[in-house]
Amino acid sequence: MKNKVIIAIVVCASILFVSGVSIVAFASPGTATDPLISLSYLTNIFRPQVLEEVDKTGQELSDGFDARIAMLESQLDGARGGADSGEPGPSDVFTVVTLSRGQSLTCLVGVEMMLRIGSATAFGSSPALVDYTSGSTLSSGNALTANHMYLVTIEGNGVTATADTTRILVRGDYKVS
Repeated sequence: MKNKVIIAIVVCASILFVSGVSIVAFASPGTATDPLISLSYLTNIFRPQVLEEVDKTGQELSDGFDARIAMLESQLDGARGGADSGEPGPSDVFTVVTLSRGQSLTCLVGVEMMLRIGSATAFGSSPALVDYTSGSTLSSGNALTANHMYLVTIEGNGVTATADTTRILVRGDYKVS
């Protein structure tokens, strides 16, 4: 019976020893001398893979944004009626046009003008001009009011100078005759 007690104690001690070692082994996931993942794996393999995926995703997003921007720019250019060179064109800035008595300023649709010096009368199909300032229209033969902004809504309409020197600010396409 003494042998059975000794065997039982040895078996229990062995079970406790194996359990203790297992608990200790699984309790600490790694140490500085025996890491779970080595630093060289992280820096030489894992990090480059992650950075490659980030670069790939970033490039895909950038390409998508560039395509969307190009599409929106082309739509904007189409709405403007042509490509934008980045420089102000004749439709973007006002030009001072000096007319002598009897000279005419013939305009395309959308031209804006303002009489600054002298006098002029409107000509063309009715309504010859739209007066932005007063919110009215100007018929052919009627005089322009100084410092009022006018819009040409019918191609070929314009103004004729009635003073020796007439200066008009014009934005858009026109010809002097």
